[in-house]
Amino acid sequence: MVNSKNMTACLNQHFSKFLAAGIILCIPSIQIGVIHKMLWVPNKPPVNRSACRCNCFDTIFKGSYEQTHKTGYKHMYFNATPQMLVIWIMVLGSILVSYETLKHLWDLYQNRKLRWRMFILFVADVYPNYFSLWAYFNYINDGYYGQFVHQLFFTLTELFSTWNIILMCSTEAEVKSWRILCIIAISSIHIFLGGVDQFFKQLILLKENPSQRFRSLVLVVPDLLHVILPLQELALIRHSSCRNALTRTEIIKIILTVLTGFIIGNYILKEVQ
Repeated sequence: MVNSKNMTACLNQHFSKFLAAGIILCIPSIQIGVIHKMLWVPNKPPVNRSACRCNCFDTIFKGSYEQTHKTGYKHMYFNATPQMLVIWIMVLGSILVSYETLKHLWDLYQNRKLRWRMFILFVADVYPNYFSLWAYFNYINDGYYGQFVHQLFFTLTELFSTWNIILMCSTEAEVKSWRILCIIAISSIHIFLGGVDQFFKQLILLKENPSQRFRSLVLVVPDLLHVILPLQELALIRHSSCRNALTRTEIIKIILTVLTGFIIGNYILKEVQ
């Protein structure tokens, strides 16, 4: 009986670790195995593995087992370049941060200290942040840097917003007005930038292919939630309606921040064609 209780306590203690690792392991399977393979490009022909040759593989990580220009099919290969080091650090860092964040959120849930509006915003942030990671993975891997700085503006502001959300996920954490204002302003900037870039063309005019329209939809919906839910949380804290939750000064600050961010994102950090 004692051993059974100890085992249950041990499982409960380590469940957050298993849960966090399981979610992280499932994400690539969903992206590549389901979304890409079955939905995005379902008609790609199979690869002839016996005839496949990779002449651009430097074979360094294979050591003396293989030589350049004599390699056959590989399920995965990478070259020993500075770009590969950056990709490795970026992916490993993202995995470690995601793992610790998921553990933290599960512990808050277990202890009934989870602030649900902030948690919903965190869930809504998963795809935009993963999209940024995947975008930089492709930019660096392909050697394509035309959109690097432009995307960096979205990535850094999104991460800053997510960081503030995670800090407020605990009911013991104070909901500070400046954090709420930052989240609302950043999401408003993203909505306006996306509106003049691709959201209007893809979601209103219904141009381009369905996968691009779906991508735009799952990027714009989180931004809308990041305006509505923080405003509701602030109204709850201030015991007011959403309409009266913000002071006149705060509204002016948001407008000025959005205007500045729009100018930076749309005119200063333009994409290089």
